[in-house]
Amino acid sequence: MRYLSMFTSVWVLTACSHELEVKNLQMYATTMHLGTTEPKPFVAVLPFNGTPDEVFYHNALVERLAQDPSIERLQTDYAPHASGSGAAPDLILSIDPTTTYRSSGWNFLINWPGFLIFTPAWNGYVYYADIITKVDVNDRDGKVLSGSTTPISYSIRQAEMDRTIFTGLTWLEVSLLALGGGIYNANTFDRDIIGRIEVHVKDNYTNYVYGKLAPQIAIAAGQVMAAPAVPPPPAPDAASPPADPPATPPSHP
Repeated sequence: MRYLSMFTSVWVLTACSHELEVKNLQMYATTMHLGTTEPKPFVAVLPFNGTPDEVFYHNALVERLAQDPSIERLQTDYAPHASGSGAAPDLILSIDPTTTYRSSGWNFLINWPGFLIFTPAWNGYVYYADIITKVDVNDRDGKVLSGSTTPISYSIRQAEMDRTIFTGLTWLEVSLLALGGGIYNANTFDRDIIGRIEVHVKDNYTNYVYGKLAPQIAIAAGQVMAAPAVPPPPAPDAASPPADPPATPPSHP
């Protein structure tokens, strides 16, 4: 009986976990875009001072820029007025992602009374990762040539043992544990899963956002790198009409 009780306890605790799953990943699925811009621009990226969560997505887009064969040269942390910066770039990019991770009120019901049917295990808790990426494409003088704002909201399901352990114990004790856990989970995002979310969505995110950015870069490069129009040669001066011959005086007989 003792071993059966131990087995039941372990089964209840380990059953309440759910691997990370992004439910709407396909919504943002797109093929990788590698441009064929000619001429190829020298692109610089301005420094970014966001949070560590946002730096990940900034760096992911910079990596994609570095893979694009239509870009001749890429410089990061570009300081426009720094001395010794060398040749001026053709285009300057400002890449500013903002991230918000949030929990869902559904997690209360998933925990309580959902613990009765092991809902955290087969459904997972509900979380959202909202990423809004603002990109400005500027010329070398800082004039904005184009800009875009791309919103993404990933719908995530996941449950870890550190959150479900009290839900599992509810089967062995009282439902008050699941009730308290439900209130907590409904209001608090599990930051322990951010690293796994980043790995899971990285390629999907960069393909989607860069698919919108690459055409902007191509159009802007065409604007700033187009050969200047050669003015037509001046028209020759119109020939002056010949002067009238002098009048011949009349002859006398």
